[in-house]
Amino acid sequence: MLMVNGMDRQNVIWWCLSTALLPLILVGCGGGGSSGSVTPPVVPPVTGVTPGLLVPVSSDSQLLESIRTGFKTKLAANTQPRVLAAASADSESSSGGGSYTTTYTLEASVDEHDYVKYDGTHLYIAPTRSLDCCFILEDDSDSTASADEALVSTTENERSIRILETDPDTAGITVAGSIPLDDDRTIEGLYIDDGQLATINSTGWWGIWGRAFEDFSTWEQQHVGMEIHNVSDPGSPIKSWDMEVEGGFVNSRKVGDLIYLVVRHTPDIPGLIRYTDNEDEIAENNALIDALAVDDVLPKVTVNGVEDVLLDANECFVTDPDHELAPETRGYPTLTVMLAVNVADPGIVRAACYNESSDGLYVSPNAIYLSQAEYTTEEEYKTLLHRFSISAGLDYSGSGKIDGYLSGGSNADFRVNEFQGDLRVVTTKWTGVEGDRWDHQLFVLRKSPTALELATVATLPNATYPESIGKPDEDLYGVRFLGTKAYLVTFERIDPLYVLDLTDAFDPRVAGELEVPGFSDFLHPIGDDLLLGLGADQEGFVKLELFNVAAIDAPYSLGSISLGEDANWSYSQARYDRHAFTYFDDVEGVDRFTIPLTLTYWGDGLGYRREQQLRLFEIRDKDDPGISSLNAMGHLSALDHPKGRWGGSRVRSVLHDDAVYYVNDEFVWTALWNDPFNQTGPH
Repeated sequence: MLMVNGMDRQNVIWWCLSTALLPLILVGCGGGGSSGSVTPPVVPPVTGVTPGLLVPVSSDSQLLESIRTGFKTKLAANTQPRVLAAASADSESSSGGGSYTTTYTLEASVDEHDYVKYDGTHLYIAPTRSLDCCFILEDDSDSTASADEALVSTTENERSIRILETDPDTAGITVAGSIPLDDDRTIEGLYIDDGQLATINSTGWWGIWGRAFEDFSTWEQQHVGMEIHNVSDPGSPIKSWDMEVEGGFVNSRKVGDLIYLVVRHTPDIPGLIRYTDNEDEIAENNALIDALAVDDVLPKVTVNGVEDVLLDANECFVTDPDHELAPETRGYPTLTVMLAVNVADPGIVRAACYNESSDGLYVSPNAIYLSQAEYTTEEEYKTLLHRFSISAGLDYSGSGKIDGYLSGGSNADFRVNEFQGDLRVVTTKWTGVEGDRWDHQLFVLRKSPTALELATVATLPNATYPESIGKPDEDLYGVRFLGTKAYLVTFERIDPLYVLDLTDAFDPRVAGELEVPGFSDFLHPIGDDLLLGLGADQEGFVKLELFNVAAIDAPYSLGSISLGEDANWSYSQARYDRHAFTYFDDVEGVDRFTIPLTLTYWGDGLGYRREQQLRLFEIRDKDDPGISSLNAMGHLSALDHPKGRWGGSRVRSVLHDDAVYYVNDEFVWTALWNDPFNQTGPH
C-alpha cells in the first residue's frame, strides 16, 4: 500500500495509527442492579498490595492540576501529533444464534453495537448521515424517464430506524414500524434483546478519523446519548428511558443486561486560543486554564430530562509521577470515561474515568484494558497497558509497559487477547532502518498477586528463539488469537502465515510457517483444524484462502479464490470491518458465509462503473480437513443497473435458514441461498 486516495505512505501510516482507538473492542460481564443515578465504582484498598502506576484522585485539586498541565503541554506543542508507523490487528468469534445469524463479534459471548440488528423475526436498520443522495430503484430499459427521475432521495423522508418483518421461508420482508430520529444526531449502533432496542446516538456524526483523534479539541462540545425502546409491538415502539452524557463516542459492548459505553470528554474553555506563539495570548490562555473549577472539567449526564453529575473527581485515576513506569510526559486535557448501563432495568450502574492519553481499548470478559502510547527521549516506542476489572465496579488492577505500539486501524483489537488470566499482545516498532523497517513482538503479561502490576513473563523473539517474526521489511496484517495458538500474517511481496504455540505461557514459540502469494487481513477459525483468510492476491484483488492448520508445525493451503473477474479493481469492506462478514455454522453439514464485494470498472470508452454485491460461499467437508473445500455459490447484487447506481458505504447481511438478507445502507435485497440470482429489492 504505497498510495491510498492520493496519500503517501507516511500519511497513510499516521492515519492508520491515529484511528486505532475507534474500533477497539469492548466486552464485559453482565449482571448488577440498576439505578436512575450514578453509583460510584468500587476502589479496592491497597493495604498489603504494592500501589500501581495509576492512583485514585484524592482531591479536586489533584485532578484539576492534571488537566491544567495537559492543556498547557498540548498548547505549547501546538497540538501537533507525532508520526508513527502502522501495522495490522479472542476467543472464538460469534455470528449466529439458533437458525439465523447475528452480529459477528470477536468474543462469542459479547455483543457489539452495529447499525443493523436481527432478532429472528425483525430487522432493525439505523440510517446513515452520509447517505443524502439516492438509489436507482428499477432497471426499466423501455422507460423514457431520465436517470435523474429514477432516483429516489432518502433525505425527502423523515430519518428513522427502520423495523422490517422477515419471512425466512420465502426470503420475504415487509415494513413493520419505525422510530423517528433527531436530525442533528447519528445512530452509532443498536442492541436488541428480549424486545428491548437500545440505540446509541452521537452529535459527532461525521466520525473521528485521522489526526483529529489526537487533537484534544475534537472531544469538546460533543454529546453521546442512549435510548431504550420497548419494541415488543414493532408497529408501536415505546421509549422507556433516555440518557445523554457530555463527550465524544468511542465504543461500546454489551454482555448480559449491561452495555459498557466509553466516551472521551475535553472541557470547553471559551476564548482559548489553540495555536499561538504570542506571549500575551499565551498568558491569557494560562489564566483561563488556571481558572478552571472541578465542575468545569467533569462531564454532566442527563437522565430522562434531569441533569446530574456523572462522576466525582475521586472516581477518576491519574498517573503516580514517582512510579517506575511513569511516562516522561504526564497530564492530559481529555478524560476517558467508562460507564455501564443496565438495559433490562434502565439506569447507569457504574462509572469511572482515566486522565491520561489513551490510544486504544481492549476488553475481555473480565477487564477493560486502556493502552497509552509513549515516545521516549531515547526515541523508543513504548505502550502502557492499564487494567480495570469489570467484575467489581471498574476497580483498577494494575499496569504494565511493553516495547512497540498497537496499531492497525479497525483490526487493531485482534492484536490483544486475555486467556486464562494472561494478557497476550502483539506490538510493532518502527525502526526506520532501510530494508527492515518493522519489528514485531509478542508479549505475555500476568497480573501480580502482590502488586497492582502487569508483569511481562515472556516475549517472542527471545534468547531461545531469536528469529524475527516476519521477513525483513514485512508489515503485520492479520492477527488472530485462538486459545493456545496465535496466527500472524506478515507481508511485503508474499504472505507468510505464522503459527505461534502459546501452550506454555512462559515459553512461546513459532511452531509453523507457510508462504503463499498475497496476504490476509482478516482470519476466521473454522473448528480446530481450518482457518479462513480474507485479504488480497498479488494483483491487489480480494482473495479468500482456506488453510489446514491441524498440524501446528505444518500448515498448508487448501485453495484460494480471487474475486476480481473482469473488473479493474475489487474491494471488500469485510477485510477491515468484521461486522460486514457473516458466518453461518453447520447448515445441514455445510458452513455458509458471505462477504460484500465492490467491483470497479473503467477505461476503453466505458467511463467509470461500480457494482456492489454480496458474495455467497460454502465450506464443505469441514470435518475432514484434508479434503475440505471453499466453494463460490453466487451473489446478490445491489448495484447492477447498466447506468450505475449511487451506492452506500455500509453493507451487512443476515442469514436465516435458506433466506439471505443483504443490507446496503438502509435498503435490503433478498433471495434464497440456492437461488441467489432470483432476488427482490431494494426494499
